[in-house]
This record gives sequence, C-alpha cells and structure tokens, in this order.
Amino acid sequence: MVSVAFKNRTRDEVIAAFRESIRKKNEWIKESDEEFKRIREERRQLAL
Repeated sequence: MVSVAFKNRTRDEVIAAFRESIRKKNEWIKESDEEFKRIREERRQLAL
C-alpha cells in the first residue's frame, strides 16, 4: 500500500520532502535546546 505522502510524487520530490522534514526537525531541536538553556539560566539566576 502506498502512503498518501508518497502518492503521485516523483522520487526527487519524496527525497526533497524527507530532507525538509529532517531540516525542520533539527531546527526544532536547536530552538528547544536554546529555550531549555534560557530557562535553566533564569532558574539559576533566581536561585542566587
């Protein structure tokens, strides 16, 4: 059974979509790491 995500797409389009999803995931990870770092820094400042 063909997934809806791959239906009617060329091989290059599927590869491009996969790479874009990886890029977005890595961007989200970077943003969340920065947010956690900011929160930890704020909590450290409050603890002093």
